[in-house]
Amino acid sequence: MRKILIGLLVLAMVASVVVGFLAYLPQVNPKNQDPFADVPYPSIQSFRFADLAGQDVTEVDLSLVTDTGTLTFDSATKWPAADKMPEGFSPEVLLKEARYLGLGLRGLHDRGITGKGISVAVIDRPMLKDHEEFADNIEYIEVSPGDANQAAVNFHGTAITGILAGKNGVAPGAHVYYYAIPNDDNAYATSAQAMDKIIELNRTLPAGEKIRIVASAQSANPLDEAANVGGAKDWSDAIKRAQDAGIIVVYAGMPELDFTGAGAVPGKDRDDPQNYRPWTWTTAKAWVVQKLKDANANSWESARKELIRLLTEQPDLDSLQAEALNTYIYLTESYKQTSTFDAWFAVAPGVQVSEALAIPVDCITIANVDGADTYTYYGSGGLSWATPYIAGLMALGLQVEPSVVPADLFKALNDTGTPFATGGKLVNPAGFIQALK
Repeated sequence: MRKILIGLLVLAMVASVVVGFLAYLPQVNPKNQDPFADVPYPSIQSFRFADLAGQDVTEVDLSLVTDTGTLTFDSATKWPAADKMPEGFSPEVLLKEARYLGLGLRGLHDRGITGKGISVAVIDRPMLKDHEEFADNIEYIEVSPGDANQAAVNFHGTAITGILAGKNGVAPGAHVYYYAIPNDDNAYATSAQAMDKIIELNRTLPAGEKIRIVASAQSANPLDEAANVGGAKDWSDAIKRAQDAGIIVVYAGMPELDFTGAGAVPGKDRDDPQNYRPWTWTTAKAWVVQKLKDANANSWESARKELIRLLTEQPDLDSLQAEALNTYIYLTESYKQTSTFDAWFAVAPGVQVSEALAIPVDCITIANVDGADTYTYYGSGGLSWATPYIAGLMALGLQVEPSVVPADLFKALNDTGTPFATGGKLVNPAGFIQALK
């Protein structure tokens, strides 16, 4: 997905938002045509979902911004004077409060249910292993030592490790083996190598110290697997080998659990399920679909025309809506190769998630790579943030019931979800643990 320019605001998009969704898209454009060749840059008119991380906005008047919880910012953001700030908004307070991942986790931790005694592994890009969230609780392994692409740290691994087993994470007592794959485009193959190293290590570890769970940044894509694009089949085979060896593998697109995102309303009780709202990315996609319906789009051409029009003419357009519009421009080019417009539009790709288990990914604060004590608050988060949350809950479950089988863990997660007002269920950590007992 192409980069969006935010005009005079000079702010970057929250790139992680679309990661989980785009993992499922088919390989597009057999003719190598650019689907964005005639697409203008969007006219962003709103601060909603603006990314202020690392930005100096001291000269920007933010006093009229009302939805401050949608912003993304970090420890390095430079803010304007008080008279130019939104009333009642304290970035410092929100940055701190949103480190707590909510939904009763603190109560479980206070009872000693922290994942203690459970070893977990993470497969992701090189990360900041010295961050205060997990520096004392991690063993760092380079999958390709000496590779030039092993040097630069990546934000993603730092973030998901903090969510899984950081001091403010879901399972702060779990022990982490971090397998850093190179920063290149060969992630399927190198993830498979990492998985085999995990299986090999497990053969040497004592029974009580074996790695029980792997959280991977690499999703599975059936279309890639069918042609073994970039080693995609090797990756799916490695997942199967790990599962056969008794390891639970958690990744986007896993068949064992259908999940989506959610977020706590800033400033409200993060333990109360009533204070959670649907994933902002789902809401943005649903907005696009409704706009196409309102315009009576009935062909690939009319849908594309309306999507492009909205990018420049929609009043109060925000950056998340703009990214959703660009995603659907991509989709119209992709699916018209294999489907009719009516068949495609009838299922509104990417919007139907009413049966999925919602995991907090919006409105959370997580470790970043700028320093050992720096953090980023995400007003809109990516689906990949859900993977370590689920893996962390699995670690809690294995602590209280070490002999439980993976199928029962997934079933308990799904069965104990709290009914969500908009459909589906919101994850219920305490209910999950109680079900296992």
